[in-house]
Amino acid sequence: MSRPPSADMSDQHAPAHFVPLSEIMHNHNGDLHIYMRDSGATDVVVTMPIKVDVAKHGAQKFFVAVAVTTQFNAPEPLSDEVYRSTPKGHQALFAWIPANSYGTDDFGIFIDELAIGENLKNGLVGEVIEKAAIEATVIALATQ
Repeated sequence: MSRPPSADMSDQHAPAHFVPLSEIMHNHNGDLHIYMRDSGATDVVVTMPIKVDVAKHGAQKFFVAVAVTTQFNAPEPLSDEVYRSTPKGHQALFAWIPANSYGTDDFGIFIDELAIGENLKNGLVGEVIEKAAIEATVIALATQ
């Protein structure tokens, strides 16, 4: 007979939480780390659908998804799910931040290729990182 895990322990085999940026901003003081602590999540994908006027192309819709993980060794399972769940008429833009590698030579932010220009691509990902306090979250996860 097995015992259920205690309520304060997260399940390492649980799927990543997909959470809208608006949820982080309105219900967790714009702080992903608070969301992760309160939910027990170790892996989160913050999503943001957005419509942007692009020079020479007019209005375009994007579905920006920034994954912050501690249990994933590769981004493919998450990026595959992002592409499956992208709303119709939107272009998916996926970024992966493996928080468990923070402070090592392997650490970095990995952004999928999308032919929209580096400034726009980095700006959209940067907006999610800034509004969800992802930089502070990664540092906090590394010091736990």
